[in-house]
Amino acid sequence: MAKKASVRDVRRSNRALLLRRLVLAGETSRSDLGADTGLSPATVTSVVSELIDEGTVQETGFLDSAGGRRRVLLHVDPRAGFVFGADVSEAQVSTAVYGLTLDRLAARSTSFPGRRIDPARVGEIVASHVTDLLSETGLEQQKVIGLGLGVPGVVEHPATPAAVVHADVIGWSSAAFGWLESALSIPVLVDNGAKTTTQAEHWYGSARGAEHAIVALVGDGVGAGIITNGRLYRGASSGAGEWGHTKISLDGPPCRCGSRGCVESIVGASAVLRDWRGSDDFTGREPEGIRELLAAHARGETEAVRAVAAVIDHLGLALANLVNLYNPEKIIVGGWFGDLIARDHPEELGAAVRRFSLKQPGEQAVVERSQLGTEAVTLGAATLPVDLFIETGLVPSAA
Repeated sequence: MAKKASVRDVRRSNRALLLRRLVLAGETSRSDLGADTGLSPATVTSVVSELIDEGTVQETGFLDSAGGRRRVLLHVDPRAGFVFGADVSEAQVSTAVYGLTLDRLAARSTSFPGRRIDPARVGEIVASHVTDLLSETGLEQQKVIGLGLGVPGVVEHPATPAAVVHADVIGWSSAAFGWLESALSIPVLVDNGAKTTTQAEHWYGSARGAEHAIVALVGDGVGAGIITNGRLYRGASSGAGEWGHTKISLDGPPCRCGSRGCVESIVGASAVLRDWRGSDDFTGREPEGIRELLAAHARGETEAVRAVAAVIDHLGLALANLVNLYNPEKIIVGGWFGDLIARDHPEELGAAVRRFSLKQPGEQAVVERSQLGTEAVTLGAATLPVDLFIETGLVPSAA
């Protein structure tokens, strides 16, 4: 038999509902909070008073009114708490510190050669970044709510707090970061980087307000996040979204996962550069190579024009498979390479998606460039501790 919710449970649920709306709205009033959440005026007033007393929410002024009582505006105090977001990509570890409203205060980045880095070394880099950022900003560690870490691969969340990362393509087998939490003395929350980026896009970016959306990230690797019914879709063991290793060719090039014809092996930056030059001239320098490719395309060089047309077609085909499977309202294209394609060739990419999709879902799906750009990766990771604070109300010392 289901346990009956206590008064405390209801109170915490109402707090989470209102605080989430305040974090996402930026600024709003008590009456608008009631209308948006369906809570009674008395409940809104009581919970908001609690949030003000604890220092999480502030009254910031009045909303202009044509007549009657003016409404008081509310917003979350950005300095009520601080969070870190760290992201592990193919060639670097990036970390940023944010206020509670996810305004970025400072950032650090460390590059490394190749596509493989030891998870212990990742933790050391992140710990060093956190120490440096605390020193640079002068923030008090006791006001840090936690750190979110976005990583490649499948992140399993067992019953124990320590997440386990399975990322065979970069050599990680059951990697864990529980030790990092002890080293930093703050909560560390780990999730797949494509999922965290999708959450950032859904909270603040191009997918904001969408009930059904796909966020496709293209760099050297390829991944996707899926929003369905307004929530991030994870699958049975949090493995949903490994779109980069779905197949679009039976006899395609080999992929680092050990298979052939994967999306990543055809539209990832290394694969596109290899198709253009016929060699691995830009290994470890993929962003530089892509800049050269796009410059050659702009000059009208035949092989560059062909290579860019090919990646647009294959990316359109891969995205069309997601359209036919999930029927999204929007497809948001991001990642450092995907952002360049969506910036320079939005019409061609949208046309390719529609060409390979079924007619009705293909015409419904709007293909857009990410509004958040490359900042989305660390911002997405930072949403993890903010989400924890919203849902639990735990202060750092109790988390």
